[in-house]
Amino acid sequence: MTFVVDITSDAQWKQEIIGTPGLQVIEIYQGWCGPCKAVQSTFKRLYFDLNDRPLKFFSVAADKLPLFKEYVGKCIPVFLFYKDGKQVEKVVGVQAPSLNRLVMDLSAPKAAPGAPAP
Repeated sequence: MTFVVDITSDAQWKQEIIGTPGLQVIEIYQGWCGPCKAVQSTFKRLYFDLNDRPLKFFSVAADKLPLFKEYVGKCIPVFLFYKDGKQVEKVVGVQAPSLNRLVMDLSAPKAAPGAPAP
């Protein structure tokens, strides 16, 4: 079972990211160097630890989709966080503690109205 899905088309982007509820974490990488191996273990642990939450991980080569042309040629990975089809956060570079915290916070279930905060 793969826990990171590679996005290869605009149609797939719209279906998987824009049209899906929950949190989606997308790594934008350079086609010539591949996804960042430094964060794979962090994402894998989060994927399995938080399997009860609406959370998915994706990767996309910057040079494969016109939507990401601004990232072509940059050596540093970029991580986009989408929640319920809207971008809510962006992290530039490999910052495992920040990525971990954002996934935990943004994927947390919403409290019912009037319920005490956890």
